[in-house]
Amino acid sequence: MRRELTGATVQASRKILIDWIGRRQGSAAELVQRLEEEAGWPARHALLGALDELRACKDLPPASRKYLAHTLNAASVREALAEGLNPNAEHQSSLDELFTRSRRFRQSRKFAEAVEFIARFRDYSPYNNLLVYLQNPMATYFATARHWRKAFGRAVKDEARGMIILAPRTPVLLVYDIEDTSGPPLPHKFEVFSQAKGRFDPAILDRTLQNAAREKIVVERKSMGKLQGGFATARGRDAHCKIRIALRADLDDKAAYAALCHELAHVFLGHVGPDQDDCWPCRMNLSQAVTEIEAEAVAHIVCRRLGLRTHSAEYLASFVEDADEVEAISFDLISRTAGRIEEMGRRLVPLRGKTGDQTPD
Repeated sequence: MRRELTGATVQASRKILIDWIGRRQGSAAELVQRLEEEAGWPARHALLGALDELRACKDLPPASRKYLAHTLNAASVREALAEGLNPNAEHQSSLDELFTRSRRFRQSRKFAEAVEFIARFRDYSPYNNLLVYLQNPMATYFATARHWRKAFGRAVKDEARGMIILAPRTPVLLVYDIEDTSGPPLPHKFEVFSQAKGRFDPAILDRTLQNAAREKIVVERKSMGKLQGGFATARGRDAHCKIRIALRADLDDKAAYAALCHELAHVFLGHVGPDQDDCWPCRMNLSQAVTEIEAEAVAHIVCRRLGLRTHSAEYLASFVEDADEVEAISFDLISRTAGRIEEMGRRLVPLRGKTGDQTPD
């Protein structure tokens, strides 16, 4: 079959692959589908060779190298070449509905108020954002006392502690998180985004937490601002913990489960980084918009199928802006991840990856 390959096909395959690794970072099955669509069926036979060449390239960025090692490894690519892509039709329908509602929401008055609120913030440099994070990882939106007063009519609380950033023509500048201010109520969107409604069996949350612990994912409750539901971070070299997920302490079981689904989705979609046991992929070249769309889409699918109503459409409307972002979304991995999290709520599941031969206790 390799004799069918022409120089043009090989070159086209390499170009598609380089662009894919740099921007898309979808599943192996989606990559195979893209190759067939843009370079024809024979391009499939150039894939393994092209991947080997890229792995040997010393100039490849670290994030791309990790993606090749943990997501486009030889086993996953061979499986994709053998099976092809067959996304879950029911999940696809849910996603189509969600993105349609998100775009429609962008035209509503509620969303216009939310956009106006965010748009009033001045732009801070990435380095200053890092400085704020180091001083207060729970910070959501921040500004100077003068900016809070002038733009929002909010005053800094007496007990508030300012965060230091660098500014032109002055040594340092103090900024304050929104939780350190008081004044007129926030736009409705920021008050309800983490809420969930509907009937819910708390045992689903308990089983999901048990399965997360078996995956060495530690889930903790933390005090944080009302504009956050939770966050996920890699734990580093701690052998007993691969990932740490924090959920807002005051969330009820329904909202906590929705937030947990979102953060687990970030992990299983590869947004947080690689897993040395190959329990999830590594996809760290994606934009924030794409990672948030993917994670919230997973949470929407899981919660909707349980009968929970969330504010996913309103939340995603902040990110679903143009076709370029939607193009980079991995519908295959969204569907697979949603199924994985659903299963975690039903029963104790076997471990995956290099430890996947273990069975539930």
